[in-house]
Amino acid sequence: MSTLLVIGDSVVWGQGLANEHKTATIVARHLSTELGMLAHAGAKIGVRDSYSVTMPSGEVPCFFPTILQQLKSFQGNAGAVEWVLLNGGINDVEIQRVFNPMVPQYELELHTRNYCGRDFLILLRQVVRRFQRARVLVLGYYPGLSHRSRPDGVEALYSLVHGMQFVPVGEPQLFRHEIVEHCLRFWKLSNGLLRGAVEHVNREAGRTRAVFVDSGMSEANAAYASQSLLWELDPADPERAPDEVAEERRAACELVGAGPLQMRQGRLASAGHPNVAGAALMAQQCIRVLASKPERVQTISAPSPSA
Repeated sequence: MSTLLVIGDSVVWGQGLANEHKTATIVARHLSTELGMLAHAGAKIGVRDSYSVTMPSGEVPCFFPTILQQLKSFQGNAGAVEWVLLNGGINDVEIQRVFNPMVPQYELELHTRNYCGRDFLILLRQVVRRFQRARVLVLGYYPGLSHRSRPDGVEALYSLVHGMQFVPVGEPQLFRHEIVEHCLRFWKLSNGLLRGAVEHVNREAGRTRAVFVDSGMSEANAAYASQSLLWELDPADPERAPDEVAEERRAACELVGAGPLQMRQGRLASAGHPNVAGAALMAQQCIRVLASKPERVQTISAPSPSA
């Protein structure tokens, strides 16, 4: 039987979602195929990493196994893998950098170009070489926050990411504005770079091996916006995880023996990730791409995404 293999971070893993609501599960069900899940929360691409550790659950955020290590760990029949759902880059950039308005924009852009451009291209090349029959769906990121997000929500996510109370440097409104600007910049730039890596690999192959899949989300769907499609902490009760597998994740964090800060961030790790409706939208986007007929790509030399 053919397989849909999932490699990447918390977005393709489906942080906070019951199995039946994960994007990958919905797509596999549509394809009537087996699902191979290697992705997990917190995974980085890890081009320059060799260390590895295994968590008791994919819900517990951890850099390792890296996405490249996930790829290398595949032990099945590569010829049976007909589809790969892939993403990666945000954990190499580091979410704390994205949510830190004190980080200069040029620094955020440099890290995003390095990881979502240069390193993702390295990853994608290895994926298409390993799975010769597969069509690779590269799922893009979404706006975690936008200018439509409520101020108390911006503060709640900032506090969770940094493990500290929201204490703005300077005028609070300007500080929140810069947090949102960082989130929007990462979203737009990373998606452009992922799309560029897809185009580069297709030109090298002379045919469509990979397809970029937009998440389908806009600024109106960011956390704490009016049409949010993301899990949100309740600012009035910020210690309650909002998702479907909160107890499973809490128990797994306890098994790891996480410290107080890591325990809290692990318990609440679903915040800012696609909820049931958001995951369903991303699945619809994937299914729409799968229904389209791939076009042959002219083979031409192409520069690597800028570092």
